[in-house]
Amino acid sequence: MTRHQYQFPIESERISFRLLTPSDKEAWKAFFTDNPHLHFVGVTNPKSPEEESQIWVERQMKRYGETGVGILAACLKETGELIGNAGIIWRDDILGKERYEIGYSVTPQYWNQGFASEMAIRLKEYFQEHQIDSSVISIIHVDNIGSQKVAEKNGMSRGPQFEFLDSPCYLYEYHF
Repeated sequence: MTRHQYQFPIESERISFRLLTPSDKEAWKAFFTDNPHLHFVGVTNPKSPEEESQIWVERQMKRYGETGVGILAACLKETGELIGNAGIIWRDDILGKERYEIGYSVTPQYWNQGFASEMAIRLKEYFQEHQIDSSVISIIHVDNIGSQKVAEKNGMSRGPQFEFLDSPCYLYEYHF
């Protein structure tokens, strides 16, 4: 069931967002190469970077078809290079409620340059502009301090700790 259909263009200062396509699998391998934090996104027993990238991209494309939302390609405006993924995900059961989540990931080469914050903030603005719901969440592993800081910069408040994909996570939330 379509929950929301993305309205493009979606852009921030340095980033342009678009739907992921099968052609992104090659570039997205970089996220799964020499990344010690894959468990933060639920990848606890990684396959090859090629396989993980294919699984990731295909999962998002399936989400687009089922709910109209999913993680988007985040590309540098200047070059068009895929540097991360960010978007809105529909979650059927988070602590007993149906919720929208803002998710974001950046390839290791682009860590610590403010891209995750820029992505998350722009997606929250988009969420509000389109009045998708009265609140939005981010689900963040308890050890992922970097993403917790991003959520806080995005005006989110930390809520309860709970198990998500067999990992201890915090629920961050923003009410509009």
